[in-house]
Amino acid sequence: MQKIIIVGAGYGGIVAALGLEKKFGMSKNVSITLIDRHDYQLYAANLYEVAAAEEELTTVKELKRSIALPFWEVFKGKNIKLIQAEVTNINPVQKTVQAGIQKLEYDFLVLATGSVSDYFGIEGAEKFALPLKRLSDGLRVRNQIEFAIQRHRLDMSKKNIRIVVAGGGYTGVEFAGELPRLLDMVAWKNEYPREKIEVTIVEAMPMLLPGLSPRMSADAYTRLRDLNIRVQLSSRIAKIDEHFVELDSREKMEYDLLVWTTGVKPAVFPISEPIELDRKGRVVVNTFLQVEKYGNIFGLGDNACIINSDGRPAPPTAQDAIEQGEYVSYALPYVMKNKKPKKPYRGKPHGYIVVMGGQWAILNYGGFYFSGRLAYYIRELAALNYYRKVVGLWKAIKYVVFQVTIHSRNN
Repeated sequence: MQKIIIVGAGYGGIVAALGLEKKFGMSKNVSITLIDRHDYQLYAANLYEVAAAEEELTTVKELKRSIALPFWEVFKGKNIKLIQAEVTNINPVQKTVQAGIQKLEYDFLVLATGSVSDYFGIEGAEKFALPLKRLSDGLRVRNQIEFAIQRHRLDMSKKNIRIVVAGGGYTGVEFAGELPRLLDMVAWKNEYPREKIEVTIVEAMPMLLPGLSPRMSADAYTRLRDLNIRVQLSSRIAKIDEHFVELDSREKMEYDLLVWTTGVKPAVFPISEPIELDRKGRVVVNTFLQVEKYGNIFGLGDNACIINSDGRPAPPTAQDAIEQGEYVSYALPYVMKNKKPKKPYRGKPHGYIVVMGGQWAILNYGGFYFSGRLAYYIRELAALNYYRKVVGLWKAIKYVVFQVTIHSRNN
């Protein structure tokens, strides 16, 4: 029996597992095992909604259900073995994976371990800043915002409360754009002057949404300004302590809450033998997404350096991970037969949709550019398309309707 192990059940890992199961699900000669430390897949694109949700309008259970897709729903009736465990060792020579107390043998391995928050070695960042990467992070940010207001509501001087968002990229602008509605509600509930709550985005680059188009950056800036959110560009953070963010310019910014959205780095996978990594720590793969030194190991998603058709590394987006997962489910069966896949991976640049407060978004996709409510609805259709691939159309519709219902309560 040929044994396939997939480490990591994010977008790419799940799509690869389902694609392989379609090809081998009825075969008694192939086994597919998926390992993840959670029992659900996080729909990370909506994590900012959890962080900006008012507790009076929803529950933790509803919030979790809105962005956490249980594995039992995805893999019900599928010939895929699920193991919830932390992978502590991968031995490519012995072809084994240590997952919790289990030592598993494999013939083919797919590394889809994803990414973690990157603090760029900035002093104090990991200790004092709140990341926004996991479900627990979103819930913690939401709670800390309310705690900050409650701490100051009996203060006779009614000092300003300062929320600083470190990073003006995708996550930073979406989170900041959603904050005003939460702050309106929490300030009213705690009888705190709303005008004394400030939100500032600090971005090291001279534009918002670095890497995207200048037009999107300009429109995002205008939208944030209309929402009374301050944007401070060309401001690289040098050091952080319990109360202040210090910039390279020596300027100090006082804060009550610091949310870290500056970027991600590949999650470390514990492999016992050296393999080639790029300067960002991603495993280097060839055009068939194989690790050069070990042709029976594939890499995809945020933890792999995959060169797109434009000659640039694929960005850490869900769209790219999904396409890479689909490709692995195509290429791996060829390799299992000692054949070269007929087509190499040809990833292409994608467009973007950025939601910035309520049912309002900016869309730059396939030559189309516009903003407003229609762009938001198109983004929900993109979510529907992903859920359709993993749980079928009817369940996908129910999931997206539930998400929109829960997340629109802040609007």
